Amino acid sequence: MSEAEASVNKRRSERRRTGIVLSYVYTVAQVVVNLLYVPILLRGIGDSEYGLYQIIGSVMAYILLMNSTFSGGVTRFYCKYYSEGDILMMENTLAISRRIYNYAAVVSIGVGAIAIVAVRFVYAGVLTAFQVLESSLMLAVLIANLIVTMHNTIDVAVINANERFSFLKATQIATVVVQPILIVLLIQWQPYAISIVCVQFGTNIICFVIQRLYRSKVLGARIKMHSRDQELMKAILRFSSGILLVLVADQVFWRTNQLIIGFFYGTSVVAVYGVAAQVYAAYGPMGTAVSSVFMPHISRLYYSDRTGRAISDLFKRVGRIATYPLLLVLLGFLVFGKEFIAMWAGDGYQDAYLIALLVMVPYTVDLMQNLGLTIMQVENKYAFRGVVYAILAAANIAAVFIISPAYGPIGAAACTGLLMLVGNGLVMNVFYAKVMKLDILGYWKEIARVAIPLCLFGCAFLAAKGAFDISVSGWLDFSLWIVAFGILYTIVAYLFSMNRYEKGILLGLVKRLKKS
Repeated sequence: MSEAEASVNKRRSERRRTGIVLSYVYTVAQVVVNLLYVPILLRGIGDSEYGLYQIIGSVMAYILLMNSTFSGGVTRFYCKYYSEGDILMMENTLAISRRIYNYAAVVSIGVGAIAIVAVRFVYAGVLTAFQVLESSLMLAVLIANLIVTMHNTIDVAVINANERFSFLKATQIATVVVQPILIVLLIQWQPYAISIVCVQFGTNIICFVIQRLYRSKVLGARIKMHSRDQELMKAILRFSSGILLVLVADQVFWRTNQLIIGFFYGTSVVAVYGVAAQVYAAYGPMGTAVSSVFMPHISRLYYSDRTGRAISDLFKRVGRIATYPLLLVLLGFLVFGKEFIAMWAGDGYQDAYLIALLVMVPYTVDLMQNLGLTIMQVENKYAFRGVVYAILAAANIAAVFIISPAYGPIGAAACTGLLMLVGNGLVMNVFYAKVMKLDILGYWKEIARVAIPLCLFGCAFLAAKGAFDISVSGWLDFSLWIVAFGILYTIVAYLFSMNRYEKGILLGLVKRLKKS
């Protein structure tokens, strides 16, 4: 390797490391904001309006699939040509993607109109006349937001491929901080769910403009149609169809439960499930924070090392690193989650603790292996995940419809958690091993070395908390216990779980904190 290549690789490695750190900062910012924001929102607009926001969010999540479907295809093919240095195909990919999004925008308007009619019809019995009107206006604003988001995907793909994670994460962090502040200010004047979506739309437009200027002015990436490459368009659409299948199934897991519970019990019970959903939604980015910065790197490995050994080694290394923050949050919630829910959401939301745990435990398997999904996208094997999840999603709908009337939201969460464990823990791991030739046995041996000492510590801490009848009262007391838990967790991880490479990363972070 020449000195110039070594310098480039070092710079890329530093960008990825910075991107991972900022991804965790973004995740922590989301958690902190939700800690402050959701209780204010609940008290500011009330259970009924918050439940309406959850229902419309569930409906809108399905329409947003249109954007997420094509964004994966744009990112995958742009990263492919970027790793090959093919500027002409990079520009052509963006131009073709823009054309696809123009068509998708028209379709989304039609789908949105159908959704407005459907919501008015399905929920007429549980919503007031004002809420029915409000839901229609919310969907209209969200459709406009979707169109903006779709066209922004092109800019995000370019920024990701260039590994400019610092800028991308900085804009995301700014949005996640500023958006709830504006929402809280607005609901003091207009305490309605529609106030939330209007602020989200406005802040997303500002973020879109900033990222577009960065893509065109700083990175100099052009959107230019050099040829009407039908094969490329078909390849993007074929790849996107696999992503669509996955996303539909994912939305069934994350959103359909709320729709079904809303149908049987109304908006107040949906609000309880919504609180739990906020918890496990905040947990999800703890796993994706690492994998989100690796698509350009995996693309280079895939097209330069066809043996797959480098990718398999990366899969194990990243999986170990991702496990530490995941178990910190999961075990911390196991120990202190009841007190957290009581202080955060208030009375009447106790069931949210168990609902969240029933989803978070099996979800952890998926999050530990989140890099595997990125590898599947690069290798164009992502459709299999869609097939598996479509089957599980259908089973989830049937099970939740049967279980919910008798066992409510806890039963619904148990069904979803069990099916996730089957899909993520069994079927996907067999696929990784047999088809993608990843060293899954070696992977789980590495994860066990990390997880077993930490899980034993978490269980011991929980047992001691019960044995000594430790009570947590107030946010100050809660914060002190969380800090103590985190310090002890880190000590146990350092002594019994971390290898030399991971200890070096931890000590490096400590040194940086001391300097700052």
